[in-house]
Amino acid sequence: MPDPRGPSSKIELRVLRSHYTATMRTEVDGSTLSLAMGRAHQAVREALEKQGVTASSGPFARYHAFGDTIDFEAGVTVDQPITADGEVKPGELPSGPAAIAVHAGPYDTLGATYDAMGRWLDGNPDYLANGGPWEIYLTDPSAEPDPTKWLTEVIFPLKSSS
Repeated sequence: MPDPRGPSSKIELRVLRSHYTATMRTEVDGSTLSLAMGRAHQAVREALEKQGVTASSGPFARYHAFGDTIDFEAGVTVDQPITADGEVKPGELPSGPAAIAVHAGPYDTLGATYDAMGRWLDGNPDYLANGGPWEIYLTDPSAEPDPTKWLTEVIFPLKSSS
């Protein structure tokens, strides 16, 4: 049975604080996104282990461009800036207002949540998207093999339109 919330839960407006990150950024063809995401998260885990740093969040992916290729960074938040290690770099998720929804279900249905976020932006003209969205993977697929039970937080950073 599908999650009663549907593909995306209620969209909430929140003010986020900034977070230090450890990420690997890359550009890939959409057909190789899943493999590239796994490679990036593995590289981040290895870099953090070498530095003795513990992640302060689950994995996330932040998108910078969609098109023929997808420009994204994958990583985790950390409590203090890391030292760059090969392709793994320190960074930051920004503070400020954001529209946030929780997607319930497999990753290949995330488009429904992105569509809902687009409709929310259209219906809330006081806000504009402010940079690329990111996804925080609340459910670890290796711990929960049933994709209908996966939860992903989808975050659109915002700015005032005025």
